[in-house]
Amino acid sequence: MKKTVIALPLLACSAGSFAQSCPVNVPNDIHISDEQVSVYQGGEPKLLIDQDNQLFINGEQVALSDQQMQALQSYSEHVKSYLPKMAELADDGASIAQEVIDELSAHFGEGDAFAGAEQLVDEYSTKAKQKFYPEGEFVMPADVFGSMETDWKQEFEDALKHISVESVSGVIASLSEEMKSGDLSFSEFQTQLSELKKSLQKKIRQRSGEVAEQAGSVCESIEGLAEEEQQLQKVIPELKDYPMFYI
Repeated sequence: MKKTVIALPLLACSAGSFAQSCPVNVPNDIHISDEQVSVYQGGEPKLLIDQDNQLFINGEQVALSDQQMQALQSYSEHVKSYLPKMAELADDGASIAQEVIDELSAHFGEGDAFAGAEQLVDEYSTKAKQKFYPEGEFVMPADVFGSMETDWKQEFEDALKHISVESVSGVIASLSEEMKSGDLSFSEFQTQLSELKKSLQKKIRQRSGEVAEQAGSVCESIEGLAEEEQQLQKVIPELKDYPMFYI
């Protein structure tokens, strides 16, 4: 059996869905932890919005009027709400691959044959989470969209290739047992593969479309944050030296 039987429908789920091009530049690392938002430069926190919506720059508190504090609070809440959704997108590639393996297992009735593929999916999922939660707190890395279009996209495609190969091995192992026992003819074998390929292609097209839509929504939210930040910098000029976003 050709490896492309399973590999092609898997790889049809392009990493472009997860590395959705977004016209926003992230010049600095952004940390979210314990209801606090921080901007890091050179590995050091430079700007901090604490849980009480107080502003600190280079460790020094910035005195704010009530109007400034209300604007800062609104912005901080939006940052804490929207940015972690990036981590959910990064993990969606693993969820699609897991759905494919679940269907393979259900189709062939041999769960153990796909244990290797499931382990690879778990490893990819863990790696995806660690990009945004390296030490338990959420971190949006600087130039995140650029790296998603290059490094992360390549990692995703490489992971899918390995998962595809492992899935094919599971299919072969399962079908070989049926053919040896005489429960499956070669003609039936071809029919099953054809039906499986169509089913997987349909599932992946649907899920890829859903993820692309979610990615677009997240991008729009971040564009909105960038515009909100521009307005906030007019109200609190001290923020201009440590931006979170550029459009």
